[in-house]
Amino acid sequence: MSEPLPLIAADQLADGESAEVVAAGRIFAVYRIGDVYHVLDGICPHSGGPLGKGTLNGCIVTCPWHGWQFDVTSGQNCLSASMPQQPHFQPEVIDGQVCIRLETPEA
Repeated sequence: MSEPLPLIAADQLADGESAEVVAAGRIFAVYRIGDVYHVLDGICPHSGGPLGKGTLNGCIVTCPWHGWQFDVTSGQNCLSASMPQQPHFQPEVIDGQVCIRLETPEA
């Protein structure tokens, strides 16, 4: 198992907020829903839009460039179930930091 990769201080995100984070040479989108954090690959597969800067409505994020939508809890594309899931990661809060382990993408 890889070492945890810190992405953002947990207290930097309020409920319903998102952030774009660059770590380990990649872009991640971090979301907070209640006290639960979710992490997606931050690049929209449609045209490379910034998912971390999208609008979060419940558990659905809308890409700000062309409106593609994803369920942040699973990475599922909301336009079509037949489309590939957006890679997502199981975050954990360690010492106040939202962290992921890169070798365990769930999509």
